[in-house]
Amino acid sequence: MSIIGARIYLKPLLPEDIRGLDLEKLMQAAKKSLLRRLRGKLLQQTVFTPEAKAALAKSIQVKVMPSSLQVITNHPGFLPMVKGQKRQQMTWLTKARAPIPIILDSGELIFRSATPASMERGSWWHPGRTPSNYVDKAKAMTRKFMRERMLKEITRNMSLQMTHTTAKGLKNMKTK
Repeated sequence: MSIIGARIYLKPLLPEDIRGLDLEKLMQAAKKSLLRRLRGKLLQQTVFTPEAKAALAKSIQVKVMPSSLQVITNHPGFLPMVKGQKRQQMTWLTKARAPIPIILDSGELIFRSATPASMERGSWWHPGRTPSNYVDKAKAMTRKFMRERMLKEITRNMSLQMTHTTAKGLKNMKTK
């Protein structure tokens, strides 16, 4: 399991007065929101096949920590996607036991073998990949969601307290 991206610390998002807030409920809501955003953004990627998207989306997990959320994955394809990958020659392909399938831009499927001679000629280069900031975007959206959710929760609690206080006051007035 590897951790992708930094944790989302929720303590700075919490208001000073957290009485009456169900923190467990808020953390679970944040977890669902983050997971939905990560999986949704991943499924919008155009580089991967539908099968690869499904495998990557399934491998994402969000763990609730005492004061934060942590994004975890067990798929080896995630780190190059998030951190990027430099351009390099794929020398490990010479160890392939079978021809390597390649899909051309036209959609045609061909098979090639990587040999030491083809490596010397400068073939078999991975084009590299720029780092993706989609985890950071999902984290920012989740922070915004949590602020809005907490504001609603605080407003609801305040209105309930005011209703309770008003009801108490009316009850006291009737007894006098």
